[in-house]
Amino acid sequence: MKNNIEKSIDKTLQLLKKKKVKDGDVIITGSNVLSLKSENKELSEFAKSKTHALGVRVIKDNKVGISFTEDLSDWAIETTIDNAINNSKFSKTNEYVRIESQEEIHLDETTQSEDVDTEHLIEKTFYLEEEVKRRDERAKTPPYNGVQESESHFYLANTHGARCSYKAKNYGCYTSALLNEGDKNSMHFNKRLSKNFNQLDFDELITEVVDTSKNLLTANQIKSGEYLVKFSPDLLSSFFSAFSSLISGKAVMDNVSPWRDKLNEQVMDQRLTMIDSPEYKEALTKYPFDMEGHRRTDISLVEDGILKTFLHNSETSNKLKMKNNNCAFRGPKSPLGVSNSNIIISASSTDNIDNLDYVEILTAQGLHSGINRTSGEISLGVSGRIIKNGEIVGYFKDSTFSGNFFKMLREVHSISDKKEASTDKSFFTPEIIFNELTFAGAI
Repeated sequence: MKNNIEKSIDKTLQLLKKKKVKDGDVIITGSNVLSLKSENKELSEFAKSKTHALGVRVIKDNKVGISFTEDLSDWAIETTIDNAINNSKFSKTNEYVRIESQEEIHLDETTQSEDVDTEHLIEKTFYLEEEVKRRDERAKTPPYNGVQESESHFYLANTHGARCSYKAKNYGCYTSALLNEGDKNSMHFNKRLSKNFNQLDFDELITEVVDTSKNLLTANQIKSGEYLVKFSPDLLSSFFSAFSSLISGKAVMDNVSPWRDKLNEQVMDQRLTMIDSPEYKEALTKYPFDMEGHRRTDISLVEDGILKTFLHNSETSNKLKMKNNNCAFRGPKSPLGVSNSNIIISASSTDNIDNLDYVEILTAQGLHSGINRTSGEISLGVSGRIIKNGEIVGYFKDSTFSGNFFKMLREVHSISDKKEASTDKSFFTPEIIFNELTFAGAI
């Protein structure tokens, strides 16, 4: 039996056909979220939210029109289609964009996630707060503390016969340790995500958050100078996200990608290979299809340090005369773009880093203002720890790191055989030690 979303898809396609739209598609995205937060042994938030949006795109006379609605009634859907048709009349001619897919692709990952009783979720929310304070008497009520259950869905269909859907269910927990002692204070935050609630390690999270905050409480600025540097996987993932234009065919088409003229040239250390892997086994989220309805497959973006391709959709591939590797992205409200799925970095050879002295940056402030996406320059306030011969010998905070991301990628010092993943399990990389970068801290 079809659910309400599938019925809305059917209705949209029927109306597109009735209005003689030969090239059109519809996207419906949505989520069901239960969010719990605790404060002083009471629930400060018990919120259930259910959201969805329907977006229609039509192409008439090589002109694209889009419109969206959050109301899935028949009247609202028809109005949305009429608005998209009308909007197309005022858009620029675009001879490159296509609606062609006839594929049927479905993946339901919610079957891998067990249902959890709400009372148990509440119990664990209280546990996070109380255990942080129990671990260290200097800890105040955690300012960020909670548990979340989230189910999301993506549906796409077009007038050529494509029907695609993806559903997933995830659990998450997060907490922070705010410590005060005299005129000193520190705070560290982290989270964990998993498809299955019973795989969330609450005690490991609490230990990491409390211990890091405890060490940062007595930390000072690092001595100014140049250091070998390792970034936490979350921070390194954030850098690649901030510089997503490097591998974007849309950015190349718009002449704003710093790597637009680097195809088949070395852009990373020759030991490194970078793949976009939509259904990577260890990834939390899968991407079985792109938002034009094409099946996604692994893409070698960089091989042995050499840039091999960019992420493309129908428009960028046609305009740039390159192969469409099915990385189209758009939401119900947005125009067509491109996006990566899961980024996997691997190394052809590795080093022993246990005898190295280096700095590991755990957190950074000002990611948006401290990054120049054109030049690659980075300047951020950072906190982290100092490693000597594989051992942690100290922590630092309130220091400024600066370097150039493009140069960093080409000039890697060492690569460990240890694999790491970002918290959201969308970015996987070996431990990478970058060549000496500059820190401004204590004199």
